[in-house]
Amino acid sequence: MLANSRLLALSSLALLATIAPSLAGCSDDGTNGGPAQGREEGQTEFESAPPVRQGGASFDGSRGESAGDTAAPSNAGAQTPVNAPKPQETDIYRVDGNRLYFLNSYRGLMVFDITNADDPKLLGRSPVYGTPVEMFVENGIATMVVGDWYGNAPDGSPFHGSVVRTVDARDPANMKVHGEVQVKGWARDMRVVGQNLFIVSEDYGWHYGVWYGGYYGGGLAGDVAYPGGYYGGTSKVVISSVKFGNFAPTMNSTKEFDGYSGAFNVTSNEILMAHDVLADGPQGSKQPTGKSAIDYFAFSQLDGALIPMGTFEVDGLLNGWSADNGRWNIDLDGTTASVITCAGADYGYCRGQGGYKVTTIDFSNPASPQKLGTLDIPSKGWAATARFANKRMYLSPREGAWSPNGQQQPTPVEIYDLSTPAAPALAGSTSINGAVWLFMPMGTDRLFALGNEYGNGYSSSKVALRLLDVSDATRPTVIGTSTFGDGWAWTPASGTFKAFTRDDSKKLVVLPFSGWSSANYEYMNGLQLIEYDTGAITTKGAAKSKGWVERGVFVKNRLVSLSDQALSVIDYADRNNPKVVKELTLARNVVAAEPNGATIAQLSTDWWGYDNKTSELRVLPIANAEENVTDPNARSVSIDGTNARVFRNGDLAYVVTTLYPTTPNGPSYATPHVQVVDLSNGGATLKGSLDLPQETNGSYWSWWGGCYYWDWYDGSSAVQVGGDALAFRRTRGSYDPNTGEYKYDQKLYVVDLSNPNAPKLTSTAITPDSDAWWGNMRVVGDTLYTTHYEWKSKPIANPDPNGATHKYWVRYYLDRVDLSDRANPKVGQRINVPGMLVGASETDPSLLYFVDYRWYDGYDNAPKDEIAVAKIKNGKAYLQSSTLIDGWVGNVFVRGNKAYMSAQEYTQPNQANPYGTSSVKLHEVDLTDPRKPVARASAPKDGWGWLVDVEGDRAIITSGWGQVGLDIYKLTPNQAPVYSQFARTRGWWTNAISRQDGDLFLSTGYWGVQKITLK
Repeated sequence: MLANSRLLALSSLALLATIAPSLAGCSDDGTNGGPAQGREEGQTEFESAPPVRQGGASFDGSRGESAGDTAAPSNAGAQTPVNAPKPQETDIYRVDGNRLYFLNSYRGLMVFDITNADDPKLLGRSPVYGTPVEMFVENGIATMVVGDWYGNAPDGSPFHGSVVRTVDARDPANMKVHGEVQVKGWARDMRVVGQNLFIVSEDYGWHYGVWYGGYYGGGLAGDVAYPGGYYGGTSKVVISSVKFGNFAPTMNSTKEFDGYSGAFNVTSNEILMAHDVLADGPQGSKQPTGKSAIDYFAFSQLDGALIPMGTFEVDGLLNGWSADNGRWNIDLDGTTASVITCAGADYGYCRGQGGYKVTTIDFSNPASPQKLGTLDIPSKGWAATARFANKRMYLSPREGAWSPNGQQQPTPVEIYDLSTPAAPALAGSTSINGAVWLFMPMGTDRLFALGNEYGNGYSSSKVALRLLDVSDATRPTVIGTSTFGDGWAWTPASGTFKAFTRDDSKKLVVLPFSGWSSANYEYMNGLQLIEYDTGAITTKGAAKSKGWVERGVFVKNRLVSLSDQALSVIDYADRNNPKVVKELTLARNVVAAEPNGATIAQLSTDWWGYDNKTSELRVLPIANAEENVTDPNARSVSIDGTNARVFRNGDLAYVVTTLYPTTPNGPSYATPHVQVVDLSNGGATLKGSLDLPQETNGSYWSWWGGCYYWDWYDGSSAVQVGGDALAFRRTRGSYDPNTGEYKYDQKLYVVDLSNPNAPKLTSTAITPDSDAWWGNMRVVGDTLYTTHYEWKSKPIANPDPNGATHKYWVRYYLDRVDLSDRANPKVGQRINVPGMLVGASETDPSLLYFVDYRWYDGYDNAPKDEIAVAKIKNGKAYLQSSTLIDGWVGNVFVRGNKAYMSAQEYTQPNQANPYGTSSVKLHEVDLTDPRKPVARASAPKDGWGWLVDVEGDRAIITSGWGQVGLDIYKLTPNQAPVYSQFARTRGWWTNAISRQDGDLFLSTGYWGVQKITLK
């Protein structure tokens, strides 16, 4: 089955699988690293390991913030009570009278007043943790299904799976959560029958650590999860029955099956469940048998209990990753079941090369089902799209048809006759260009085939909706094709029929879509209108709207476009030219939030690329910092550029963005833009602005080779100096084809903002050495420092087996930049220093603090990091002290005369501990006496974590991966840091943290601002 495509968020499993090898790879291989040196007080020359092999670390730099059809199953005959409720679909939206309910991936349940369709208003929202999947709303009671949810099982053990939550939304401004019940695995498909919610989910059999987050056990947090076993492993497909209504939901019944794929067909009182059949393999694993099981369940309307009635095995594997999680690959027509399976590959998954098989089964006696017939179908390509309807099966390659030499061939669309279940047979076929993702029957004689159409030598792919005449199954014909979308276009309807909106009274299909325009260098998202009748199909206009559009909904005389980012109202009276008449922003990528008494300033920027032209600075009442309702008192200004970050100077905000101007030849080269905003009196007023020079082949940031991207990337591309100045680093490279050499132009740009209405720009070179790196800009008082390093090497007496002849290391140099005359910045004498600058003494600016990473000669298996203090005097750095920290150090924050850092310690897997172990400590190094620093560390905490900020007497560390939370430590003078509380977070990462009194404000990207009250 497919993961939820609404949210481009990596699972914790994927992150862990990616990062763990990287951490292991940070140790030295013997070719990097100079001679080990025990540093001594008074030392003035220093050598360091090359930073490109260090282990995920960074330093706290500036205080600036970085940046349809109804899928009604057929009746099962006389067994169905006359008045039994019919199955109903869940979805991400629901229209009920003058209310529109929308389950937003970032913002949770949102309720809108649509009395005036041209002016919808947000009435309230109910945030959720985890990833919203779908919901069902009836009489103002919303029942939501949320996946990727972390928490406790009833017995107190850690739980990762799904939850069903019931919310009373009758008063949207004051929604109340009735309760929730846990469901194993990640929910993939669901149906409602009466007050019973049936869910198919996948439980991947992850192995959990000790605990998640402090609130699970006195601060002992553990790893998120590891994958288990071979194919199948301990993975399960789970079907659950949940009772819901205007009360806390409860679990009726649950059944589990081995394997990955599962799909079901639901009627008013029975369920047909298809899933893998696995056998025991080596080391406790499960392996595919090449068969699938069809299980027949009855259920009671009163208690929803699942009652096994019978099962039947068929040859082939169930394809669970086609549209709607494979639900169209199984059908129940009366008492006859039909299923399409595929021949499995070596690793037990469908790839189409072995062909397909259709099997029909008689379930008139569920306890003793009988096979009626089978039909072998030759390979249709990598995967196939199927749909059972009207005693037929429609079939076509999902990924297009290819010949053995790799050339694209006409794609067959085939119709199989199932009117005689004992003898399924191919009735007829036709051909199209492209692929089919979803079949949507219209009556018994017309068929929509949604897919794509390749063009321009496969450099682009438009969405294609074809209308076929299937009145004669032996001779299907293509009536016409509608194509739309720029570049590589896509539609969510490729994955679910729920995104395919059709109104026969209007003769109109509405499809959400997204595409990339290389000409305009932007995403083109919106709703496409397509007219049809029995004999024609015509592409009409498209309304462009914001975000990856998930649904197009008819609301009164308007269309409403729903994406996680925006609700857009569309006037489609002129179908050739539909217009957006109103747009509400639902989710902003908030990168910074600065509280200021009764208001809070929030900076948002769309760095995913949906809008690479503007950012937004908004000022809201602090009581509505999380934006749970529409606030008429919000003030907002639009700022040119994206990738925004902000620096504060009293009531002035200096916003730095990235512009992407297009050159005459087409390519765009990023350049920084500085905008001054006056935030006085709770307002937001634009002042002066300035663009830095556009450079070809240039960059205003660089990748600094860490093992963990947010520890290093772009961390010090701009800093604030003396309150009213900003400094930028820029590295520009060019290749000379005549000499075969690269040339580098490395400059420092300074923007003087002393006059907020007229910023000024100056620049100077830092180092002419093309092999040298420089960056890590730091401010000590009103002095700007940069760091650069230079490579050093020496021959190896006995070359190692890998052929290395030299050992390499680097020397760090500190560059003091005199900005007393901002029009003429001057670079002072370089000074060899013991590592990267992280801060300075608040009482003596000649005492500087450094961090160095020990990955060489003896440190490979026991990594250590060094916090050093050096006194700058007469052009040299004199070492005052050195403190070694065990493990991989992350961000280093200097507050006053104290340095704070998290350190991750990891034990490699072994036979006794096959998954390895990890723990994190929060370290405080008191540097009040620079020659006698005092190091204190918190108790170790199982799992993974990185220090993200220190705010007053609190230090904040990430807890685990993904949407888990933060561990907050209390800082007390002359004591080691102590764990204080765990706070769940809604986003995948916290961009910035600010504090006002006893509250923290987290900037969590599209999840918005989250307020956490400190204990």
